[in-house]
Amino acid sequence: MDHQKLTTVTVPLAPREEVAQCIRTTIIFSVLVAVWTGLRLWSRRIRQLPINLPDIFFYVSVATFYAMVVCLFILLYMGGIGYHMDQLQKYHIARLTQCMLVIQALYGISMCGAKWSILWTLKNIFAVRSFQIISWIVIGFQAAWVVMTILIGLLVCRPIEKNWDPTAVGTCGDQIAAYTAVSIYNVVVDVVMCLMPIPMILKLQLKKPYKLALLGIFSIGAVSVAFATIRLLSFRQLDFNDFAYTVVDVVTWTYAEMGVVIMVACSPLLRPVFDKVFRRFMPSRFTKRSNQQSHGTLGSNVDPMDLRKPKSRVRNEFQTIGDSEESLVELGQLGRSQVVATSGKAEKNLYLQKEASDDSSYGAGILVQREITQTFK
Repeated sequence: MDHQKLTTVTVPLAPREEVAQCIRTTIIFSVLVAVWTGLRLWSRRIRQLPINLPDIFFYVSVATFYAMVVCLFILLYMGGIGYHMDQLQKYHIARLTQCMLVIQALYGISMCGAKWSILWTLKNIFAVRSFQIISWIVIGFQAAWVVMTILIGLLVCRPIEKNWDPTAVGTCGDQIAAYTAVSIYNVVVDVVMCLMPIPMILKLQLKKPYKLALLGIFSIGAVSVAFATIRLLSFRQLDFNDFAYTVVDVVTWTYAEMGVVIMVACSPLLRPVFDKVFRRFMPSRFTKRSNQQSHGTLGSNVDPMDLRKPKSRVRNEFQTIGDSEESLVELGQLGRSQVVATSGKAEKNLYLQKEASDDSSYGAGILVQREITQTFK
């Protein structure tokens, strides 16, 4: 079926609901990303923490996300996304394809930045050698995914001009299979990142409500898995013979997924903001709860000599920390102290906070702590 050719350089928006939905989705997530980023900055200001490596990764991700937003409007008004290919002029197709290659590269960089920020945070939280090794492996796989994402766009058609000039001499590989493979890889990495903290949390000696709360916090990443899966499924309707018309849903879910991943990277780090809000609007309840949690905790008010007394037991499972703390910021300190008296001696098994390093000052909020055995005569 032949369609009327567009004759203007600037293309009017395609009169399709899918295009309107794409614009609405992009605007909504642009606003949400701005709000979540502002909350993250506010959280760090409350704790007076300096910018460090995970923050740099995160802000690179945010910057490239907004660069993607700019490219989307170039697609809409100069690339003719939403129209059939036979309605577009040759220069429309060139801008469409070139802009899509730029978006693909920005998407890979933005996704990698957000996920590296999450992985570095997890690495700082769980100071266990096996977890550190797994984290580095996943970081490496994520880096390989970025390279794959960028290179597929550049190499699937040879020469590269073949992407935007169908009349150019050359060949293209199976583009749908290539982009689907990249998306499957992305979903697998998301699933691995969601599963990584679960064994560590289950091993913590905590009451069930605390474990469920922590599992809930770290399971936020499942939302990004859902969006990545939906984006993957949207490739089924992609037809490169009518690329401009069929790619709209893929673009929509690409921006939605990217926005969700950035929000997921922020969400576990916003407790200082929520604490401040709760103190302001529910001061009596919040103060009462904080006082109840602070009683019986192992801190500076506990006399070390009391630990030598037989049959004494001090147990701390979830502690709300003050604003002056820098090493544990958002979620509170998890700890456990137990003193057992045996034959004139007391063995004290104390889980202490891992000493803050440059990275751990990031304040992820939970640390899997080292076990130190001391003997008192």
